[in-house]
Amino acid sequence: MKRFWSRFFYSFPIQLLLLHFRKYQVLLIFWAILFSTINGGFAKTYGGDALYLAPEYMGKVNFYSTTVMGVAAAIFTMSWNITTFILHSGRFKFLATTSQPFSRYCLNNSIIPVAFLLMLLWRGWQYQRWQELNSIPQILLLAEGFICGYLAILFVSFFYFFNADKNIGRRLMRKFGNPRNFLRTVLIPNQEHDENALPVLSYFSSPWRIRRARNVGHYNKHYLDNIFRQHHFAAMITIGLALVFLVIMAYLMDFPAFRIPAGASVLIFFAFLIGVAGAYAYLLESWAIPVVIAMILGLNWMVKNQWLDNRNKAYGLDYTDKISRPAYSVPHLQEFFTAARAEADRKHTRQILENWKKRFPAGSKPPLIVINTSGGGSRSAAWTMNVLQRYDSLLKGQLINHTMLITGASGGMMGATYFRELYLRQQEGRMPTARNLYDSSYCEKISKDLLNSVFSSFAVNDFITPFRHFDIGKNSYAKDRGYAFEMQLNLNTDHILNKKLGEYRQPELEARIPMLIWCASINADGRRLYMSPQPVSYLCAPEYRYPTRSMRDVDGVDFGQFFANQDANELRVTSAIRMSATFPYVLPNVFLPSNPIVDVMDAGISDNFGQETSLRFLYNFRKWINENTGGVIFIQLRDSRKNDVSPIKQKKDLGDLLFEPLFSMQRHWTSMQDFDQDHLINYMEGNFPGKFTRLIFQYVPQQADKAAALSWHLTPREKLDIARALDNPANQQSFRQLDAALGGSMTSD
Repeated sequence: MKRFWSRFFYSFPIQLLLLHFRKYQVLLIFWAILFSTINGGFAKTYGGDALYLAPEYMGKVNFYSTTVMGVAAAIFTMSWNITTFILHSGRFKFLATTSQPFSRYCLNNSIIPVAFLLMLLWRGWQYQRWQELNSIPQILLLAEGFICGYLAILFVSFFYFFNADKNIGRRLMRKFGNPRNFLRTVLIPNQEHDENALPVLSYFSSPWRIRRARNVGHYNKHYLDNIFRQHHFAAMITIGLALVFLVIMAYLMDFPAFRIPAGASVLIFFAFLIGVAGAYAYLLESWAIPVVIAMILGLNWMVKNQWLDNRNKAYGLDYTDKISRPAYSVPHLQEFFTAARAEADRKHTRQILENWKKRFPAGSKPPLIVINTSGGGSRSAAWTMNVLQRYDSLLKGQLINHTMLITGASGGMMGATYFRELYLRQQEGRMPTARNLYDSSYCEKISKDLLNSVFSSFAVNDFITPFRHFDIGKNSYAKDRGYAFEMQLNLNTDHILNKKLGEYRQPELEARIPMLIWCASINADGRRLYMSPQPVSYLCAPEYRYPTRSMRDVDGVDFGQFFANQDANELRVTSAIRMSATFPYVLPNVFLPSNPIVDVMDAGISDNFGQETSLRFLYNFRKWINENTGGVIFIQLRDSRKNDVSPIKQKKDLGDLLFEPLFSMQRHWTSMQDFDQDHLINYMEGNFPGKFTRLIFQYVPQQADKAAALSWHLTPREKLDIARALDNPANQQSFRQLDAALGGSMTSD
């Protein structure tokens, strides 16, 4: 028994596995991330598991999408094998005496890849059965696609290295001359002791055959090292070809066929990182750390001095004229957003309110609706579309007809923007003849995948070809994942959102559609950026002045007026949506042409529900609203349950004690916003005594632990779960209250 365990311990697969944990542990991080993700650990809240278990390609999860995923998984596996072969093969000299060293190495290095492959297939089966609602034959077809893609790459890889083995043998024969000289040189033992060599008693020569490792003491050490160097050269060529492949992919990203599944993009990106890291460590050896420090310092210098400037920009804005850029400073903001400007803007908006009132019978006082929609990726976009379509249909168009203002954050604003554009097209008679505003296909379109394009671009454009740009007029913009997001959003929505901000100015002014204000958070100081085709500087500072202060405390920026000289009205609507939905790292921060330059990101950082913007609007026009309307109906569309308490751990481990203080505020960010805004809403009710109705429509999953992911990708089950949440008793009760609040107006109509 002792001999058995000794042979087991000193077998090549076990020694390799242990070596991975002893050396270059950073390479195992990639496997740890993948294992955790597919098991619902890492990035579960953001739908990370769906990227691998339900890969979408060309908008569908089918044989071809899983084939692409299989190809990517095999590329990652081969990159892992090639890299570790370069780093570790010198420790196992007996490999040089085998007929196909690299193939033998891969076979014995397959414990981790095979475990991952089996787990991925098993978890994919479960996910497809319960989340994608697929039948067993469909699941088997998907698995077949994955296996075919995986095996295809393995076949090509081993065929390449099999031919490399032959070429290496021929080169060595030519180098050493005739067979007699060859054998004489090879069999001269070298007495140098190799401190890095590890003992191996046996190895798998094939999947079903175990052989004893050959003693190489009678071989010349330099000859064995020469064989490995030749194989390492072949492996380096493979890494170079992978880089060429990624560059080609980057240039073909504009074609839908080359936007591979997001999970496949991540795997290929991981494969590239592993390959580069391995080649780097092999070539530089002890100089690796000093050189990487020098490279980081050099890169930092180039970025700091703007030799490299790949910052994301808002599409449509003019960045060429650096002289007329507005100064971003406290004194200039206070000088720019004056009380006189705010009053002029209020007068302009009161005209919109008057035009809105003209839509109703003369002498009537219609209820005024304000809609606030929360952030939350595609989940919130789908929820917003479902609510607006269902309830506006049931109310015979009166929901949107009574709505004066829509605001919010992130995905909610994406859904609201899409619905409002469809409503405008219906008014103008430009809707497809076979569809109406409430067609279910529109909800499906806004729910389509956006994550594949973003991650594919992240993997190839942002890192491999960051120099690629496209032009709009005289302005040049980077083709990064921000560009990919907007391009895919336009494709998903049939390009009807491919408009400029200024194109909505007249329809809003005439009150043919509700005003819509996109918001973003300015990273420099936390101020809000308000994007609207109308002048709204009255939102940028408190209306009143402190008795002891003569200056306005400006806490917001009216985008349209502040960047008027930079063609603010030319801003693409999709860019406004993206600026409001820039979740950290998923989408790039957008830099604005101010002096100094500032960047913005997700509106949800400061107000995930858009309610504070709405409350400022209502406060500014409280007098007009009280005199001319039947009151305010304040609607909140939220993609999460209000007043929900996360499970509290009764026992805490060391990790909780170390990291909980760092992330507890982040986990409760939206709850804290809820508590603060509830107080503000309570104060606002005092300005509309007996005329303020607050209604909440919230997405409540049918199973608490099966909520739709906070992601730009939704599964069929998640889409169905979101739609069914409309039938939640609390939402039904809110709708009855909405119906009652609009009853008088509906009767008069």
